[in-house]
Amino acid sequence: MTGGMFDGSEVQLQDIRHVPSKLRNPILADVFGRMRLMERRGSGFKKILDAYEAEERYKEELKPVFYTDGYNFFLTLWNLNHAYDKAQNKAQKSQMTDREYILLLLKENPSLTQVELSEMMDKSRRTVQMLMKELLDEGLIERIGSKKIGSWLVK
Repeated sequence: MTGGMFDGSEVQLQDIRHVPSKLRNPILADVFGRMRLMERRGSGFKKILDAYEAEERYKEELKPVFYTDGYNFFLTLWNLNHAYDKAQNKAQKSQMTDREYILLLLKENPSLTQVELSEMMDKSRRTVQMLMKELLDEGLIERIGSKKIGSWLVK
């Protein structure tokens, strides 16, 4: 997003909840206000902070970061679900057998290679080959197409 603070100040040095609102273009603000495309002037920073703080997984270290350098305005919104999703995936993986995990990964992405599977599972390629051979022999998976451009069908 371009366009630093109107007065040239640095937003990161201010109390975000008390940044004064100044119109850059009063004509545009009036037009957007009349069209009801603009809410109350000066409420954006507070709304962003309030919305983040209201989230269940919010932590102070994940607070949005506002930054300006005189010409540009940057806002960093951290993914509040990242650590949670990582923990959930790890917990789910620990409850699955290697065979179940291969089936899940192939359902999500049928074009995965054995090398990719071994990296994702943190297993040797040989281990993945043996597991996939078992799954093939039992008819739980099937290879569709060639080795290079084919995909896996999970039955």
